[in-house]
Amino acid sequence: MKTLLTLSFVFFLSACDQSSTYEPTRPDDVPASSLWIGGPDGGVYAEIREDDGDYSGTIYFDSTGEIWYEGAFEYTGIEAFEADNKASYTAWDGTILYLSNGKQLVSNIE
Repeated sequence: MKTLLTLSFVFFLSACDQSSTYEPTRPDDVPASSLWIGGPDGGVYAEIREDDGDYSGTIYFDSTGEIWYEGAFEYTGIEAFEADNKASYTAWDGTILYLSNGKQLVSNIE
C-alpha cells in the first residue's frame, strides 16, 4: 500500500510540471530572436535587452505579432538573470513580466 501511495504521489507531481514545450506558429512580424513565454492557453513573445542593469524590450501578441508593449522595464531584483534565456521567464500579465527567480520586470504601462 505504501508503494502504491508513493507511486501515486510521484505521478501526481510529474503531472503538475508547469514547463511546456508548446509554442504556437510564430507570426511573421515577430523576430526570431524573441522568446515564447506561455503555454497552450496563451502567452506572448518577448524580446528583452539588458544594458548595464537597465532592461528594455518588446512584448508581442501571440496570435497577431502586433506590439503589446515596447519600452523600459523596472527590475524588482538585485541579482542578475539571463535576459536571453527562455527559462528566466514564467508569464506576462499585461503589465508585469514574471521571472523564474521570483522577481519581476515591471513595464511603465499606466
